[in-house]
Amino acid sequence: MRILESHGVDFTTFQLEGGVHRWWQSYLLGRPADSPPMTWGQFTRLFLDRYIPPSQREELRFQFEQIQQGQMSMTDYETRFSELSRHALMIFPTEAERVRRFVAGLHSGIQTSMAGEVEMGTSYQLVVEIARRIEGYR
Repeated sequence: MRILESHGVDFTTFQLEGGVHRWWQSYLLGRPADSPPMTWGQFTRLFLDRYIPPSQREELRFQFEQIQQGQMSMTDYETRFSELSRHALMIFPTEAERVRRFVAGLHSGIQTSMAGEVEMGTSYQLVVEIARRIEGYR
């Protein structure tokens, strides 16, 4: 996390293109010369406020809270879960909470098989891999 905090803004803004790059350059020109370096959190809020309106973020958070595997394959579910989880960091800020939410959205049979992983504090990536294996057995 320290790398993200200290270099994340520079790395990310270096890759901006087109209108987003112009917006960022204009923003920098408007900042006082003696401003301290921007933190990742400050940049994230600024970027989200500019490009993803609060109402849309709320809708995405709601979708994340409600996501269920349903008819999706494990790969599709994990992809959608990851896309939506970016908008719910305040709701599920720790990896353990993210794992619990991921498992809670799985098919009940897979979910039951995953109870131990949730309790043991298994990493998110390993939980996804175990869920894929369980799905493959079925």
